[in-house]
Amino acid sequence: MKTNNTERHQVDLTTDVVASFPNGGEVVVYNAIDRTTEDFHRILSCAKHFAQQGKQVVMPPMLKVPYKNPIYDTIFGTLRGTPYYGKCPDLIVDGVWYEHEGFTKPNPKSNFSNMLRRGLSQSDRIIIEKCGLSDGYMKRNLLVRINEGQNIKEMWVKDGEDLRIVFKAE
Repeated sequence: MKTNNTERHQVDLTTDVVASFPNGGEVVVYNAIDRTTEDFHRILSCAKHFAQQGKQVVMPPMLKVPYKNPIYDTIFGTLRGTPYYGKCPDLIVDGVWYEHEGFTKPNPKSNFSNMLRRGLSQSDRIIIEKCGLSDGYMKRNLLVRINEGQNIKEMWVKDGEDLRIVFKAE
């Protein structure tokens, strides 16, 4: 018996508001997301940071084989026409996509390089976990990458529950 593509790639499209702030900011999370993972909690912390500034933040689900999933355009359709179409970035902040990246190795420079490589394949706005490098080192590295033609609009560093911007294109 053959199943259609929609059934095979079923995704719960319902959402919950998991945080709201007096200034109107809120965090909306798709119920298809596994809320028990460490990654979810790190991304949620970033989402709350932006929502506390009055922004509308959505945490979309990760889709397996996005290019075959008919639901992809419903959630990620605004990526059409960008180099990130077919990807599943972690956050939408006031309609702008952000990707969060963490690391696992003990080497700060390779961690930084790996987080940039993975993150910039998903979005030109990235949030990385603090990896022990100075902001000056990271900015210089970003400027070299930009001069080489990489598209980088923003980079934030998550340090525990704090989030700070290290680079923003003018």
